[in-house]
Amino acid sequence: MNGTVLDASVFIAAISPSEIHHRAARGLYDSHAEDHVFLVPSLFRIEVLAALARRGEPDELLDTADVLVSGPRFHAVAIDDALIDTATRVARSARLRAYDAVYVALALNRDASLLTLDADVRAKIAVAFPGLNLVSPSE
Repeated sequence: MNGTVLDASVFIAAISPSEIHHRAARGLYDSHAEDHVFLVPSLFRIEVLAALARRGEPDELLDTADVLVSGPRFHAVAIDDALIDTATRVARSARLRAYDAVYVALALNRDASLLTLDADVRAKIAVAFPGLNLVSPSE
């Protein structure tokens, strides 16, 4: 399945009005049709809810996020040996954190675009994997 890998940073900023990049991330998220399916690693749900909880977001927002990320718009991809192998290569060559390497690896393995807010990831991937289509909201 080709498509679009959605980094947790974009979704968190899109759903949380207190985020500095909320408007830009929401615009990018909403620019995809409601039936557009985002590819996410299987840990996406945990990553999103943990980040929102750590920031002290209200339970209502956490509940909404949980319903959304558990819904049909998100296709959770198992973190299997192939994804781990690619993520390890990405982490080593681009010097990324584990979570970031998994998102990049998923995009590479699925020949998909990667939507991310992380400027560090964008800069490192542009050098290490220039063929990967990176999409970020206009600030």
